[in-house]
Amino acid sequence: MKTIILALALIVLVSSTQADVIATIKKIDKSPFGRTLFDTIWLELQTGDPLDRLIQTLTDLEDRYVAEQKEDDARNHEYQDACTVDISAFDKDLAESNRKKIELEARLEGQLYPQRGILQGLVAQKQGEVKGYQKDLDELDAQRAEENADFEEKVLEHQEATAIIAEARRLFADNIEHESFIQKGKATRQPAHKFTKEVASMIQKHFTQSAKKAAKFQHRKGYSKLFKAFATIASKVEQLADAGAVSKIIDLADELLAKIADSLSLLRFAEDKRVEAYKKSRNFVVIALTVAGTALANAQSDLASLNDVIAQVEASLDTTNQRIENVTADRTDRFTQCEEAVQDYQDARAARTSDRDVVSQTIGLVNKELRTLREQLALRQSAGEEI
Repeated sequence: MKTIILALALIVLVSSTQADVIATIKKIDKSPFGRTLFDTIWLELQTGDPLDRLIQTLTDLEDRYVAEQKEDDARNHEYQDACTVDISAFDKDLAESNRKKIELEARLEGQLYPQRGILQGLVAQKQGEVKGYQKDLDELDAQRAEENADFEEKVLEHQEATAIIAEARRLFADNIEHESFIQKGKATRQPAHKFTKEVASMIQKHFTQSAKKAAKFQHRKGYSKLFKAFATIASKVEQLADAGAVSKIIDLADELLAKIADSLSLLRFAEDKRVEAYKKSRNFVVIALTVAGTALANAQSDLASLNDVIAQVEASLDTTNQRIENVTADRTDRFTQCEEAVQDYQDARAARTSDRDVVSQTIGLVNKELRTLREQLALRQSAGEEI
């Protein structure tokens, strides 16, 4: 009974083992490489030659796979080491460029831009000061020009009034000394002569025209009334027949001429004081304008120099940013190449391992399961190339 059970167990075991072998054969035959290998073995089996050469060929092929894999492992290791060196160099370059970028940005934002803002404010301030001082100077000059024009008008009015009164005095004086008016050199009183109508008319006309002229004066309008009064006096010939009255008129004219001269002197004195004050004030403004102008020029020069420095730093920052962009792109490309190389290596290794496993399994089949292999290959051939 024990013998029967043992026999059955052996039959089951053998049957199971043979099924595994057949499954292995079918699995190998499904791969292109395994199918080609089985075709080669089938041809060798048909020749009837010893299988030692076939086994040796398969063993050599297996050894070649192992050797190729070692070479591929070495090449991959060398290539990946080069990748590590290249990526490290890129990372170092990027780290240095980013450090430089941060340094340049910090210099711009923390130093140069604030300095520029300060200088721009200083330039604006000094421009305002220069503009203000120039305005003060222009107003001062305009006021001086206005005052001088006013002074010249007053001088002209004084001079014209002086000329009018002096001419009238001459007419009076000339006629009072005329023989037809009084007799000179007579110790005894003589009858007074009449003041001629022609002279009176001439004097009246002189004052009437002068009154009209004086009416246009801007400052001494009172002269017009005075000249009208003289014209009225000149129209009364009978009053002018009195030599004493004419003398009083001449004295009045002299008094008026003296007052006009005094007034003109005071006018000139006041003008001199105004000119003196103007020159002093103008000198102060000119000094302030010069100082502000110099400060403005210095600030503008400093700002221009700072703008040059900023432009250089900004250009350096642009160059650094461009380098970061370029190095990042180069690093990405190199990283991609290295990753693709890793994938190619893994794919090749997997394919080589698969082929080597096929060869190793085939060697085992030839050494241990040749009969089953022969039967399965024969069945494949009889089935039309399908096992």
